[in-house]
Amino acid sequence: MSAHESEWTLRRLHAGELASPEATRASAHAASCATCGAVLRGLESNQQGFEAAIPFERFEQEVHRALERRRAALKPSPRRWVATTVALAASVLLVVLARPLLNQGPGWDRSKGGADVAELRIGGGPGPQREVKPDSIEALEPGERVMLGYKAGTHRYVAAVSVDAIGEVTALHPESGVSTPVAPGADLHWLQGSWEFTGSGAERVVLVLGDEPFTVESLVEATKRAFAAANGEVERMSPLDVPGAQTHWMLFKP
Repeated sequence: MSAHESEWTLRRLHAGELASPEATRASAHAASCATCGAVLRGLESNQQGFEAAIPFERFEQEVHRALERRRAALKPSPRRWVATTVALAASVLLVVLARPLLNQGPGWDRSKGGADVAELRIGGGPGPQREVKPDSIEALEPGERVMLGYKAGTHRYVAAVSVDAIGEVTALHPESGVSTPVAPGADLHWLQGSWEFTGSGAERVVLVLGDEPFTVESLVEATKRAFAAANGEVERMSPLDVPGAQTHWMLFKP
């Protein structure tokens, strides 16, 4: 394992998406590590350059124009006006909020030994908010974010990871340590936060529900083994060699 923070963690730190203890730890590391400090300064420099090149007033105008184009493209019928307006409002909220509120609809359970119900939703970008089926490949638009939900059933612990086309594995929830206890109740529960996947190409997301606690490191290592067994073809990976129920989704980044 690398002694440096992942670029994913540093990007979330820069965006203010890390929880306070994790943000404090990552900030302290970046302050004392030349490599991670340089990455973080580069992110800050890129943001400053973007803001200098595109003033806020112009950015706001472009957002307004994009929303107007989307309204024109939808061309809702009178009977669909209410549903379309709600969906558009939800999409705007996803742009503004780091932790959006999503409608809790039914999920799919298509994995081998899969979770009782697991759900992945996409929102926050130019496209509509939508749910992704485990047996399909869903294209992401720039800026779109992902949320994960589950119904635990009899399972007691939950964790999630992702792996991209070059085999880089990212612990999504939690970022380290041990799987977290499931939320009480039979309703669909959403994992804290949302994720924007950087880079391009395929990205596999895996949510695992277990009866006993398991370490994030063991889940990451199992994901790496499955990627290697698929000869580096993330689209062809088999279920992970971990106890419990798991659900997989495939995304394609622009």
